[in-house]
Amino acid sequence: MLLATIARGVYQISALSGSTIPRICPEIISRTRWGARTPLEVDYSLIPIENVVVHHTVTHTCDSESECATLLRNVQNFHMENLEFHDIGYNFLVAGDGQIYEGAGWHKVGAHTRGYNTRSLGLAFIGNFTSQLPVQKQLKVAKDFLQCGVELGELSKNYKLFGARQVSSTSSPGLKLYRELQDWPHFTRSPPK
Repeated sequence: MLLATIARGVYQISALSGSTIPRICPEIISRTRWGARTPLEVDYSLIPIENVVVHHTVTHTCDSESECATLLRNVQNFHMENLEFHDIGYNFLVAGDGQIYEGAGWHKVGAHTRGYNTRSLGLAFIGNFTSQLPVQKQLKVAKDFLQCGVELGELSKNYKLFGARQVSSTSSPGLKLYRELQDWPHFTRSPPK
């Protein structure tokens, strides 16, 4: 949140001085704003992150901040109470309202893909994308967010993007979204072992 705020501030200052730095960082809805619980434990990751693992939540979608906040609290409760995670498992979530929601956040180890958590960022699309694609604004904000992560130094300039299904026995991020990702920059067919 702080880094995104700084990036927006740099853009605004640059715009006033005539510089051509593009505004690429979408607003990130903070944990406080969506009503997240305090994590039981926090592990920190080294940056820049080399891998981005894409998931879907296999829930209904959400189209407003209040609806998304309720859904995220339910996901976090499920992760913490049923799966015994320390927090919501994903680092960030992309919602149908066209916004990015902070999960575990930057610099934190998520609980999204066994064997990859310490060396990846878990990005989850809210919804079930087995037979349909996310809405266009959801896809656009995700691409903007990833580019912002590179510009902020959170993600490696050469990060690798892949679906969770490529490295674990899951159908995530759903067949339709997985096919879409194959056309995105940084997508790799050979994730690191």
